[in-house]
Amino acid sequence: MNYRKKAIAHSACNSARQFEGVVPELIAEIQKNILVPRTAQTNFAPFRERFGFELPDDIKDYINLFWHPYISGAYDCYKQNEEGGYYQFDEGPVLFSVLKHIGESDDDVLLQKYGVYDLTAELYDDYEECSEVKEYISIGWTGYAAHAVLYRIATGEIYLQSWREDRVADDKPIAGSFAELINGIYFPVINR
Repeated sequence: MNYRKKAIAHSACNSARQFEGVVPELIAEIQKNILVPRTAQTNFAPFRERFGFELPDDIKDYINLFWHPYISGAYDCYKQNEEGGYYQFDEGPVLFSVLKHIGESDDDVLLQKYGVYDLTAELYDDYEECSEVKEYISIGWTGYAAHAVLYRIATGEIYLQSWREDRVADDKPIAGSFAELINGIYFPVINR
């Protein structure tokens, strides 16, 4: 809800392209409210069957509570304590969307392109030789450096993908929890 207030206050617009094939009534509601309460729950069994473990509860809540376009903005990944300023080391995390497309069921949201299932499968394929990969799921990407945004299953901490070949994630988390990440997203004011 904190993200919703910030997004509406800063007119965080959604592009028409991201709404291709989305149920029209849902588009209208999202354009007014950003987050639209869901009335049905998604079946997460396909994720468990594919990866061998349950999705963490906060990721299930992210999917089951609201229909929404991707959550994005700027984030102080390197803990510079800039008090909301926009500096060169901030990143732009983009967290997967939860949208219902025409002809899809409420369960299909789990299997959508660029959703948690798809992103995690891609991560595991990219790091198939690295046993460390099974410690993470992929929940998005960054808009500037194109890092994967990783959720560490055991702790709930959020990491950026490492650029080192022998590592999946950076050494230090960028957030202590999924909620901390979302609540820390801000919208920079850019002077033109």
